[in-house]
Amino acid sequence: MSLPRDISPGTAARRSLLADLLLAVALALLAFKLAAGIGVVAFLALLTTAVLLLWIGVEAAVRRVIRRGKTRRTRRQRRPSASSLRP
Repeated sequence: MSLPRDISPGTAARRSLLADLLLAVALALLAFKLAAGIGVVAFLALLTTAVLLLWIGVEAAVRRVIRRGKTRRTRRQRRPSASSLRP
């Protein structure tokens, strides 16, 4: 089945407008799908980055606490030297 060839200019304009609208809707849906996909990827990347930064922060804090404990222990364990005990 084919479209009739002898149509009025108004009908041709409406068909052209309908074709343009259908193409615009198809492009908009494609853009939404791509944007949604990019949004999901960006959200997951942001979540992964936040988890990794938290991990690095906790690891640095643990190292700092361990170093402080070692320096406190070495200060307490040190005995005064013989020269410092002389009056």
